[in-house]
Amino acid sequence: MKNERLYDFIQNEQLGEVRLNEPLNQYTTWRIGGSAEIFCQPENWRACSRVLYQADLLEIPVTFLGYGSNVLVADEGVRGLVIQTKKMSRIIWEEPYVTAEAGVALAQLSQQVGHKGLRGLEFACGIPGSVGGAAIMNAGAYGSSMSYVVNKVRTLNLSGVSKSYSKEELEFAYRTSILKKNRKEIITEVEFILENGDAMESKRLMDEYLQLRKNKHPLHLPNAGSVFRNPPEISAGRLIEEAQAKGWRVGDAQVSEQHANFIVNLNRAKATDVIKLIKEVQKQVYNKQSIWLETEVVLMGFEDNRR
Repeated sequence: MKNERLYDFIQNEQLGEVRLNEPLNQYTTWRIGGSAEIFCQPENWRACSRVLYQADLLEIPVTFLGYGSNVLVADEGVRGLVIQTKKMSRIIWEEPYVTAEAGVALAQLSQQVGHKGLRGLEFACGIPGSVGGAAIMNAGAYGSSMSYVVNKVRTLNLSGVSKSYSKEELEFAYRTSILKKNRKEIITEVEFILENGDAMESKRLMDEYLQLRKNKHPLHLPNAGSVFRNPPEISAGRLIEEAQAKGWRVGDAQVSEQHANFIVNLNRAKATDVIKLIKEVQKQVYNKQSIWLETEVVLMGFEDNRR
């Protein structure tokens, strides 16, 4: 009944797209997972604030979703409200500052920034996530990361109250930030500070990075990018390969034959298949090299389902 009341509120107030019992596998790059009890794509941060405030009044749990590129959704789905930021996609240019709403595709922003002769986001040209999700995760590649270029972010808490964080307050570290640790706020916009560069040089560098990704990563199959964090001084993929776990399979989830730090969905993989495979790889690497691999992947719905 509470979900129906929230659904009616969002529809009547025209705060964005809203659906009940929406399958989430279509919103994640793994193409895995059950349904959200209520799913909403707010039009902007003000609409998002109002949705959050109403959900808080109704005591409905809230989960945030960007482009789903680093997410595993439970087979049972996610209880309560899932807010996806995809429609929050405005970009404001005030060079050398660029402010992008959370739903902007990071790879798209990287291309636009480079085209305008600004440098600093070339590393992100192949990262298949949203600006907001990338900031939370401190996404990175090729020796750079979001922490190098983010100046500040704006967020909303679970009551819909806005807050601003400086780069220092975000406490960026390898593939994490303070917002990933508490997961009780949604990024609404990210302000980048970039440097003047050369559009042709940025294009050359991005073309090089994209070719490297194409050669190295299993882009032809649904995946969530790197599953495990790299331990100091060595890559997780190399450890998995040396432990002879490359190609391991549980159901339709498989450790990629192309890149051992990727788990691919061969057809109809379930979240339980992925979780089991992750645990088997962790045990194998630990038994062979005495190193416990930690995951990068964000789990959605598992706590709600008492997993």
